[in-house]
Amino acid sequence: MTRRLLLLGLLLVAAPVVSIGQTFTPQSPAGLSVTFTTERAGGTRVLVFGEVRNSNTSPAQHVVVVAEGLDESGRVVSRARGYVLGVLASRGSAPFEIRMLAAGSEKRYRVQIESFEFAVGGGN
Repeated sequence: MTRRLLLLGLLLVAAPVVSIGQTFTPQSPAGLSVTFTTERAGGTRVLVFGEVRNSNTSPAQHVVVVAEGLDESGRVVSRARGYVLGVLASRGSAPFEIRMLAAGSEKRYRVQIESFEFAVGGGN
């Protein structure tokens, strides 16, 4: 009987830890915004300079930004990724730079957040 109670007690204590560790919730980039400019560097190279702003109360980390070159019909003809280094502070901003090869038919570019995580523990 004592063994059963001990085992039940251990299961009840360990159960929340297991369920928290296995829970995954996709995060929306709401609160993260991107501004950018583009610059041609040679015939096939495009430089994208930008900044990610975090209006959330939690810091963000592992921020990945994707830049896409669009042709006249809006079809993606070039793509490249960039990274925000370190932790993006709560209510803060951080720069990024993306170097991409242009297809030559780009009429405009779009840049958006591809992925990120909210930092736990204040971002230190």
